[in-house]
Amino acid sequence: MKDLEQAAPIAWPAIIEFADGHGYAWVANADDCEGHHPHVQDRLIDLEGWPHLLSQREDGSLYWQRQQRLISVPALNESLRAYAARLGICCIPKLRVATPAEAVALVAWLEQQ
Repeated sequence: MKDLEQAAPIAWPAIIEFADGHGYAWVANADDCEGHHPHVQDRLIDLEGWPHLLSQREDGSLYWQRQQRLISVPALNESLRAYAARLGICCIPKLRVATPAEAVALVAWLEQQ
């Protein structure tokens, strides 16, 4: 996004986890985020597993603020299974990622289904 800054480097591609519970979106780079219209409190999870929270400064500008801890892969698996179920994907119990990079790839695959 042109008006969206990064407080710390982001390992692309990544996924946006929407705070409103509407699931995930795969993004190739910062410019790709704009098409998904992220809002404050949405979370971007990068290829290395760093979560970045979309935050707003007092002047209204938005930025991705990297969080201090890596994403929990078991918690991510649970959330991805729920997302896949809402999409109508079968065999949900078998869906499992072992790394954040696999989660990014899974979201890209789910978007093509």
